Amino acid sequence: MEIRKRRKFTDEYKQDVVRILEEKEMPIKELAKDMGLGVDLLYSWRRRYGKDNHNIISKEDDSAEVKKLIKRLREVEEERDILKKAMAIFTQPTKPGIGS
Repeated sequence: MEIRKRRKFTDEYKQDVVRILEEKEMPIKELAKDMGLGVDLLYSWRRRYGKDNHNIISKEDDSAEVKKLIKRLREVEEERDILKKAMAIFTQPTKPGIGS
């Protein structure tokens, strides 16, 4: 039994293959055979990188988005902590004779 090495492809390569698929309007089976790739692999690449998908984000955009999300997460965690403290204060039972 032959052990096959798993091939790795760059995002640029995947995008190029999908572009060929869309521009030439070739059947996926035919392109997969010509390129020595699996049909299922091409379907997943088309879903991810196809014309209808806007999930292609450059690394710069991606890192800026991550920084923005981290900042927002810190703000939300701070708000949550403040609300927890407020809930603890307002749910404490009152002592008789105080505040009456």
